[in-house]
Amino acid sequence: MSKFNLVKKSSLHRDLIFKISTDVENFHKVMPEYFKSLKIIQNTSNEKIVLESIDFLGRKIEIKTKHVIIQPNLHEVFILTGPAKGTSFIEKYESNPTGTDISISVDLKLNGFLKLIPFLKLLLFKKMNSVMSEFIVCAESYSKSISK
Repeated sequence: MSKFNLVKKSSLHRDLIFKISTDVENFHKVMPEYFKSLKIIQNTSNEKIVLESIDFLGRKIEIKTKHVIIQPNLHEVFILTGPAKGTSFIEKYESNPTGTDISISVDLKLNGFLKLIPFLKLLLFKKMNSVMSEFIVCAESYSKSISK
Protein backbone atom coordinates (compact mmCIF):
# COMPACT_ATOMS: atom_id res chain seq x y z
CA MET A 1 0.00 0.00 0.00
CA SER A 2 2.59 2.55 1.05
CA LYS A 3 6.33 2.39 1.46
CA PHE A 4 8.48 5.08 3.05
CA ASN A 5 11.74 5.55 4.93
CA LEU A 6 12.49 7.27 8.21
CA VAL A 7 16.02 8.36 9.13
CA LYS A 8 17.09 9.45 12.60
CA LYS A 9 20.32 10.06 14.52
CA SER A 10 21.18 9.16 18.10
CA SER A 11 24.15 10.13 20.25
CA LEU A 12 24.19 6.59 21.66
CA HIS A 13 26.70 4.01 20.47
CA ARG A 14 25.17 1.62 17.92
CA ASP A 15 25.38 -1.44 20.16
CA LEU A 16 23.59 0.32 23.04
CA ILE A 17 20.69 1.78 21.06
CA PHE A 18 20.33 -1.51 19.17
CA LYS A 19 20.16 -3.37 22.49
CA ILE A 20 17.48 -0.99 23.79
CA SER A 21 15.49 -1.19 20.56
CA THR A 22 15.49 -4.99 20.52
CA ASP A 23 14.90 -5.54 24.24
CA VAL A 24 11.24 -6.32 23.67
CA GLU A 25 10.67 -7.50 27.27
CA ASN A 26 11.45 -4.02 28.59
CA PHE A 27 10.11 -1.80 25.82
CA HIS A 28 7.23 -0.66 28.02
CA LYS A 29 9.90 0.90 30.29
CA VAL A 30 11.37 2.88 27.40
CA MET A 31 8.07 4.19 26.00
CA PRO A 32 5.29 3.48 28.52
CA GLU A 33 2.87 5.92 26.91
CA TYR A 34 2.74 3.74 23.78
CA PHE A 35 3.54 0.21 24.93
CA LYS A 36 1.10 -0.89 27.63
CA SER A 37 2.06 -4.56 27.80
CA LEU A 38 4.24 -7.00 25.90
CA LYS A 39 4.08 -10.76 26.28
CA ILE A 40 6.57 -12.96 24.48
CA ILE A 41 4.81 -16.14 23.37
CA GLN A 42 7.65 -17.63 21.34
CA ASN A 43 11.37 -17.00 21.71
CA THR A 44 14.26 -18.43 19.71
CA SER A 45 17.84 -17.19 19.42
CA ASN A 46 17.01 -14.42 16.96
CA GLU A 47 13.22 -14.37 16.68
CA LYS A 48 10.42 -13.40 19.07
CA ILE A 49 6.66 -13.57 18.63
CA VAL A 50 5.04 -10.98 20.88
CA LEU A 51 1.49 -10.10 21.94
CA GLU A 52 1.45 -6.33 22.29
CA SER A 53 -1.03 -3.95 23.78
CA ILE A 54 -0.23 -0.52 22.39
CA ASP A 55 -1.73 2.95 22.47
CA PHE A 56 -1.46 4.61 19.08
CA LEU A 57 -3.38 7.65 17.85
CA GLY A 58 -5.41 7.56 21.05
CA ARG A 59 -6.61 3.99 20.54
CA LYS A 60 -5.67 0.86 22.43
CA ILE A 61 -4.78 -1.88 19.97
CA GLU A 62 -3.91 -5.54 20.53
CA ILE A 63 -1.53 -6.96 17.96
CA LYS A 64 0.81 -9.88 17.44
CA THR A 65 4.27 -9.11 16.06
CA LYS A 66 7.33 -11.02 14.96
CA HIS A 67 10.73 -9.50 15.79
CA VAL A 68 13.74 -10.82 13.91
CA ILE A 69 17.00 -9.63 15.45
CA ILE A 70 20.17 -9.98 13.40
CA GLN A 71 23.23 -8.86 15.35
CA PRO A 72 24.78 -6.39 15.31
CA ASN A 73 22.52 -3.94 13.49
CA LEU A 74 19.31 -5.27 11.90
CA HIS A 75 15.87 -5.45 13.53
CA GLU A 76 12.91 -6.57 11.43
CA VAL A 77 9.39 -6.20 12.83
CA PHE A 78 6.37 -7.77 11.14
CA ILE A 79 2.79 -7.09 12.25
CA LEU A 80 0.94 -10.42 12.17
CA THR A 81 -2.55 -9.36 13.36
CA GLY A 82 -4.69 -6.26 13.74
CA PRO A 83 -5.61 -3.32 11.52
CA ALA A 84 -2.08 -3.04 10.11
CA LYS A 85 -1.55 -6.78 9.51
CA GLY A 86 1.16 -7.29 6.90
CA THR A 87 3.04 -4.10 7.77
CA SER A 88 6.79 -4.38 8.22
CA PHE A 89 9.49 -2.19 9.71
CA ILE A 90 13.10 -2.94 8.75
CA GLU A 91 15.45 -1.05 11.08
CA LYS A 92 19.18 -0.63 10.35
CA TYR A 93 21.63 0.79 12.85
CA GLU A 94 24.92 2.19 11.52
CA SER A 95 27.73 3.70 13.59
CA ASN A 96 28.85 7.24 12.85
CA PRO A 97 31.49 9.41 14.56
CA THR A 98 28.92 10.99 16.91
CA GLY A 99 26.70 7.97 17.61
CA THR A 100 24.31 6.05 15.37
CA ASP A 101 22.33 6.57 12.19
CA ILE A 102 19.02 4.70 12.27
CA SER A 103 17.07 4.05 9.10
CA ILE A 104 13.67 2.41 9.03
CA SER A 105 12.04 1.11 5.87
CA VAL A 106 8.30 0.89 6.41
CA ASP A 107 5.94 -1.11 4.24
CA LEU A 108 2.56 0.03 5.54
CA LYS A 109 -0.49 -2.10 4.90
CA LEU A 110 -3.91 -1.10 6.18
CA ASN A 111 -6.85 -3.46 6.33
CA GLY A 112 -10.61 -3.20 6.36
CA PHE A 113 -12.22 0.21 6.59
CA LEU A 114 -8.83 1.84 7.28
CA LYS A 115 -8.04 1.57 3.57
CA LEU A 116 -10.90 3.95 2.89
CA ILE A 117 -9.91 6.83 5.18
CA PRO A 118 -8.44 9.71 3.18
CA PHE A 119 -5.10 11.11 4.36
CA LEU A 120 -4.60 8.24 6.83
CA LYS A 121 -1.29 7.21 5.24
CA LEU A 122 0.05 10.76 5.55
CA LEU A 123 -1.15 10.98 9.16
CA LEU A 124 0.49 7.63 10.00
CA PHE A 125 3.76 8.68 8.34
CA LYS A 126 3.84 11.90 10.40
CA LYS A 127 2.94 10.03 13.60
CA MET A 128 5.56 7.31 13.03
CA ASN A 129 8.19 9.97 12.33
CA SER A 130 7.22 11.74 15.56
CA VAL A 131 7.21 8.49 17.58
CA MET A 132 10.65 7.61 16.23
CA SER A 133 11.99 10.99 17.37
CA GLU A 134 10.42 10.38 20.78
CA PHE A 135 12.00 6.91 20.87
CA ILE A 136 15.47 8.41 20.40
CA VAL A 137 14.93 10.81 23.32
CA CYS A 138 13.44 8.04 25.49
CA ALA A 139 16.23 5.57 24.63
CA GLU A 140 18.93 8.13 25.42
CA SER A 141 17.25 8.85 28.77
CA TYR A 142 16.64 5.14 29.48
CA SER A 143 20.30 4.34 28.74
CA LYS A 144 21.29 6.49 31.73
CA SER A 145 19.03 4.49 34.04
CA ILE A 146 20.38 1.11 32.92
CA SER A 147 24.03 2.16 33.06
CA LYS A 148 23.86 2.85 36.79
